[in-house]
Amino acid sequence: MSSGNEYNYVEGPALDVFESLGYEVFDANLVDEFPDNRKKLSDVVLRNRLRGAIERINPWISENNLNKAVKEIVNVDGVTSMRINKKVHGKLVKHNVSLKQDRGRGKKHQTVKYVDFEDPEKNEFLVLSQFEVAGLNETIKPDIVVFLNGIPVGVIECKSPTITDPKKKAIDQLLRYQNNRNGIKEGAEKLFYYNQLSVASWGDKSIYGTYQTPKSEYTEWKVHEDKTKEKIKNELGKENLKSQDILLYSLFEKKRFLDFLRNFTVFRDKGQDLVKMVARYQQYRAVKKALNRIKKRNKSDKQGGVVWHTQGSGKSLSMLFLSLKLRRIKDDPTILLVTDRQALDRQIKSTFEQCGFPNPKRAKSIEDLRRKLKNNTGQTITTLVHKFQEKDEEERFPVLSGDKDIYVMVDEAHRTQYKLLANNMREALPNAFYIGFTGTPIEKNKRNTRRTFGNYIDTYTIDQSIEDGVTLEIFYQGRLADLHLDGVDLDKVFNRVFQDKTEEEKKEIRKRYAQQQDLSEAPRRIDNIVLDILDHFEQKISDPFKGMIVTTSRRAAVTYKEKMDKYNGPESAVVISGDHNDSQKLKKYTPTDEGKERIKDRFKDSSSDLKFLIVCDMLLTGFDAPIAQVMYLDKPLKEHNLLQAIARVNRPFEDKNYGLIIDYYGVSDNLKEALYKFSEEDIKRCMTGLEDEEVVSRLEAAHRKSKSFFKGKKIDNSEGCVEELEDEQRRIEFNKAYKNFSKMMDILLPSKKATPYLKDLEKLGEIYTRAKNRYRDDSMNLEGAGEKVRGIIKEHITTKGIETINEEPVSITDGEEFENKIEELKNNKSKLKEMEHALRYETNVRFDEDPVFYKSLQKKIERLIEIYKKRRLEEKKVIKEFKSMIKAIRTREQEAKKKGLSDSTELAIYNTLDESLSIDQKELKEISKEITKKIEEEKTVDWKKKVSVQKDMRKGLKLYLYQKPEVNLNKDEMNHLINKIIKLARTHY
Repeated sequence: MSSGNEYNYVEGPALDVFESLGYEVFDANLVDEFPDNRKKLSDVVLRNRLRGAIERINPWISENNLNKAVKEIVNVDGVTSMRINKKVHGKLVKHNVSLKQDRGRGKKHQTVKYVDFEDPEKNEFLVLSQFEVAGLNETIKPDIVVFLNGIPVGVIECKSPTITDPKKKAIDQLLRYQNNRNGIKEGAEKLFYYNQLSVASWGDKSIYGTYQTPKSEYTEWKVHEDKTKEKIKNELGKENLKSQDILLYSLFEKKRFLDFLRNFTVFRDKGQDLVKMVARYQQYRAVKKALNRIKKRNKSDKQGGVVWHTQGSGKSLSMLFLSLKLRRIKDDPTILLVTDRQALDRQIKSTFEQCGFPNPKRAKSIEDLRRKLKNNTGQTITTLVHKFQEKDEEERFPVLSGDKDIYVMVDEAHRTQYKLLANNMREALPNAFYIGFTGTPIEKNKRNTRRTFGNYIDTYTIDQSIEDGVTLEIFYQGRLADLHLDGVDLDKVFNRVFQDKTEEEKKEIRKRYAQQQDLSEAPRRIDNIVLDILDHFEQKISDPFKGMIVTTSRRAAVTYKEKMDKYNGPESAVVISGDHNDSQKLKKYTPTDEGKERIKDRFKDSSSDLKFLIVCDMLLTGFDAPIAQVMYLDKPLKEHNLLQAIARVNRPFEDKNYGLIIDYYGVSDNLKEALYKFSEEDIKRCMTGLEDEEVVSRLEAAHRKSKSFFKGKKIDNSEGCVEELEDEQRRIEFNKAYKNFSKMMDILLPSKKATPYLKDLEKLGEIYTRAKNRYRDDSMNLEGAGEKVRGIIKEHITTKGIETINEEPVSITDGEEFENKIEELKNNKSKLKEMEHALRYETNVRFDEDPVFYKSLQKKIERLIEIYKKRRLEEKKVIKEFKSMIKAIRTREQEAKKKGLSDSTELAIYNTLDESLSIDQKELKEISKEITKKIEEEKTVDWKKKVSVQKDMRKGLKLYLYQKPEVNLNKDEMNHLINKIIKLARTHY
């Protein structure tokens, strides 16, 4: 069962939403049995419900084929669990199961449908709470499981909003359920063979992913496209909407869930690597709006529009989802995917192919593109815009197709859609519907993305992306201004070297050979920059994060590589394109296409020693490596090229708080110019200066908040401050504030502007760690605080003799060690608090070992504390009572022997029987021994996962107890007692 807060705040309200959506709901808190007809706990498909749905959706099916159709879902095999998941999705969505049956015209293959996508009400939607599933090594009990026609398609893990870091706890539990942690088989993997959506919810906020979604990619669902919040409130009967309500309503409303399953879920297959992806809310919203624009298209209006989603928010997938939907709702639409670079053309075709999109074709030449557009309909074609070229003899580009069902999607629409090639494309396809996808739209007199394509279909700004956690905030720092070459001194040198030349000749030499690029590539300048990069990387960037160095030319990239090696820097690799006329030196460092792929894979791998990529033009667009945290920029990028480049470091990764741009070229003015088209609201967190007033102000605010929990106390007094954190909710709030302070320190360190706060960081770290240990608060953690900050805290606390951040609190059963720890405390109040929380912790974690014994201890603790708080009992007397309780916990085995029992297991059974039966101690002891013996005889290997063994055990225990005349229990009382005994057996064996 869920805890009270968890059920009241999260699980119960979630079940209410499902009930409002028309689902059949079974709440474990309200009903005793589920309608699951399972033979064993490892069965996850509800077979009877699956059979009923197949019969309802396929009324023609014979009994024999019905059995086969059920087996097709229940017994799915595959090399990996993700391959199985993909197979299941195919059976549900693509109807790729066919069975031979005579329907009056001889035996033919008949398609079996497991889901009716056209009529949602023909399907059965069911929700079960606390659904128990046996895995390889443990039995799990997810809070909520969603079934579609008896198939478990959704898992929701609920956490109380009153605990610390409910997000981390919920996602960690979902990932553990899914089976693999550090190579150890855990959880119940089979449940997730069928999983389409996984949700982590803590009431105030809910986030979702799908099977094997990385922790950092779970995201919130912010809006509902079709209905206002007021309408949703009315439908759900709620006064206020929380994140959980919006997410569940948006994703699990029957029609939308089926749409999501069918059109917004894809598998990206890269050979050995198979990744499942589902749409984010901005992608779903953009597709819905684009389809609505298509539906309302009018010849007098511009045929199209712009989807402006900031860099890193998944534009390519939006194009894929829109294409999938168009193929579904239109008769043979032609889809043309246009890019302006070979790499992007290859990439987008590869993305569509890897995600299972049917037969995308790449235009190989100008003639091939014309042929495909002229003669074929219903194709999906990828092409470069450059293939819309005119022949010499043609005055005007020819019309290739007047079809209206041609949909042109232009990736990076801000770059090449304003000149002759783009005009040719519109001449060739005059009635097509054009959609531009961009992360950096342009709005200038001559080049204007919106004027070219039409008004915005959907926008998703930089700040929205950061707020959603889809991208990270980027910080900017200009460095080494003093290394720029002095123009006056250079002129003196130049005039002296070329004094024999005329002024005209000098002018020409300057024009050809003394451009800013040539000056910036001076080896001595690069020498100094590389030394600075290495110092900065060592001080600022922690494992496993990596960096990119962007240079002015291929030649400069090679120079950087040589200097990195000269100064024993971490492993680096050059990624540049090659040319037949290249020098031997350039050829030496130019990787092959296969080599580039290997380098990219190694860079993305956190276990690889490759720490730096050195590039010129390549990998500045379309290259996603979340592990990249810093870009060292030594290139005069402008406009969209600059914005796209810096977005390489804005992808989320575990423990990554921000992206960082170190500017050696001086592009800040270019950045301002590039950002001018955005509103101030859109870009307030785009490339903030690393030491800007705003950042320091945020640090100051976080520092004040962290200290505000200890008003009237100096934080040097760590004992007094720890006492201030006794209240759980106060600890939760302090934990949040302290983590935010740590994060801001991580961003600023090792800047001198962070130095004044270091001592307080150390002192607050000591308070944090002591509170974690005293209150046995495992939910307190420093995730996201940054390696540097953790290092500072750990080092400081070690020197003070306090447990380090990774040590567990000392258990009261550790005898001498615990006694020593208590004696180290300076006053009785501290000793009392330490013992109280140690006892609370032990009685909680050991409760299931002997509920009767530990429940009595818990009541005694509460009674003592209540009396103490009313000042009717001295601290010394409470401490004495606590010591006697600690002794009782430590001497459980001796207590068992005193009663004539063999061990603490028999003692736990004895206590349970004693609570339920009114018989003398001698008889009670004999019954306890006999029950223990019977359990040990019945239990087999993995007996806890075998329902049949447990049934036999229950039956045997009941028969034995009914034969004892002194055991005078009715049927319900007997069942209740047997349940307690079986639960004890599951704990002890």
